[in-house]
Amino acid sequence: MFLAGMALLAQTAAPAFAQQVLQAGSHAELQEKFCAADPRKELVLVLPARLFVDSEQVICDGGPYKLYRIVSVYDTDDFEYWLDPPFYERGKRLGCDGKAGRTMQTVALNCRPL
Repeated sequence: MFLAGMALLAQTAAPAFAQQVLQAGSHAELQEKFCAADPRKELVLVLPARLFVDSEQVICDGGPYKLYRIVSVYDTDDFEYWLDPPFYERGKRLGCDGKAGRTMQTVALNCRPL
């Protein structure tokens, strides 16, 4: 239901916002789609929350992105989700973050050019 709603939102909002929505169900699919995205444009990532449990990296040509979650300092019923870019400068990068309830199975991250 949530993913269908996000897909509908992406279709109806695309002309007004022109924001890309990427969905991935596995780490391999995330790496393929995220690394192919234009780092100069905002995008929304819709992912299973389980991808953040083991703190894996997404390795793109511009360097490694760290994938992790932490308990929110301000609301301990929530996790904050991060896809942090490499710290060194190697071209354009995206910084991604989001927040969702601790029991959520699917999360959405907003990514912006840095």
